[in-house]
Order: sequence, then structure tokens, then C-alpha cells
Amino acid sequence: MRPSKRMGQNFLCDPRVARRVADLVEDPLEPVVEIGPGLGALSRDLASTGRPFVAVELDLRLAEHMEKELRPFPYARVVRGDILDRAVDALIPEARRVTVIGNLPYSITTPALEWILGQKERVGRALLMVQREFAERLTAKPGSKEYGSISVFVGLNAIVKNRFRVSPGAFYPRPDVDSTVLEVTPRPYPDTSAEEREAASRLARASMGTRRKTLANALATGLGLAPGEARVLIEGAMLEPGRRGETLSLAEFVALARAWLAWGGAEGRL
Repeated sequence: MRPSKRMGQNFLCDPRVARRVADLVEDPLEPVVEIGPGLGALSRDLASTGRPFVAVELDLRLAEHMEKELRPFPYARVVRGDILDRAVDALIPEARRVTVIGNLPYSITTPALEWILGQKERVGRALLMVQREFAERLTAKPGSKEYGSISVFVGLNAIVKNRFRVSPGAFYPRPDVDSTVLEVTPRPYPDTSAEEREAASRLARASMGTRRKTLANALATGLGLAPGEARVLIEGAMLEPGRRGETLSLAEFVALARAWLAWGGAEGRL
């Protein structure tokens, strides 16, 4: 079956890699939702244990193929459609918590990650195969060139571990870059509310929208504030206005968010 360039498809075709990913789900009865099963390299290993298993596939050609592949497994099924339009509650309603697995095309990596974290306690963890560059952004430290607003968003809402690297030869067609298998465990940043985490994420986007700008200038531009107002906000969080947004830690973005919310950010100024 020919992969779709439009959908950014690169099928996993190395059974050793598939087995290695499947082995990360140690409980044979742990419910699993797979995003975009492709030709089923992972799906067969995961469904064969008898666990509740749902593969969500947007490409109708592949969905039809996977319905045939999963026919021998009574607790496995295929859902046709976009994972972003579904909820875990509807996919496996009987499961208190599921593991999400996916070999993600680059174009949907961020939306899929946001979807996973948006399912809250219904997702216990996710095992995601992503481009190595994207994986480096998720695990980047403040001050590094990879550190950005997506690093902050994920750090505020999950613990991310790098499991192993996957070479281009494991896929068809062969991509130009390495991939990485990540384990993402949703959890809120300690001692924060959902409102504080959302505000911190939005402030990170505003402060890092233009790299190399000072924090004061970036927030003035990103939030539509007067320069003096931006300085008051930053100093209220006990931060230095001359710093750059890409140097702030998660704890400092939380402090900035609390200052912003106390200053009236919750009333729509953000």
C-alpha cells in the first residue's frame, strides 16, 4: 500500500522496533489506544495479548486494511476518523485509564500531544515515536537552543523520558532524520492550578515569540502592554526584565503566571 505524502506517512516496518515498543507495555491486559496504526506493525503485537485495543485511523484505506488485520482478536477494533475528534471515554469507556501509542507524523505531533494531555487522568501514559528534533525540544533545558514554549507547556503538564532512538531504516519510506520513542506521563507541575499552568504556557509563547528579545520587550509586544506595565509585571514575579524568555525555568514561568493572574490577566488581558 502506497504511503500518503499529504498525510506525512512513514510506516514502521522493522519488527524488532515494533516488539521493543510493545514490550514497554508490560501488563498484557493494559488497555491501549493507538493513533494511526499504519500497516499494523505495532497493532498486531499489542492486540494479540487479548487486551482492550482501539486503533484510530484517519486514512480510510488503512482503516480497511487494519479491520482485516485485527479480525482474529476479539477485543480489538478500528475506529475510522481523526483522533483529535475523539475522547478516550468514548473509545474505551470501560477502562479507567489507558496507554496511548503512536508513530506520529511531524505535522500532527503537537496537536496529538495536546490531545493526550487534554484527556487528563484517562491517559496513564503515552509512548510516542517522534522526530528526534521534536523529542529534543520536549526535553530541552532553559537556555538551550531547543528550549521553547512547547518545552514549557509539556514540562508543566507531564514528565517526559527518552526511551530509545530509532534509525531511518526502520520506516518506509525512509525519512531523512532519526526518530525517538518518548514516554510521556501526564501530571500537573507540583502545587499549581490548571489556570496557573495555562497562564504560564501562554506567557511562555508570548515571551519566546521573538527570540533574543528581552523579557520586558517580548511581553510588551506579545501581551499588548506598555513597556512600563511589562516591567511592573516582571518585577512583581521577582524576575529581571532584561532577561530573555528562553532562559526562564518552569518555576519562574509559574511565578510570572501568578503575578499576571493577580494583576488581572484572568480577566482577558492575556
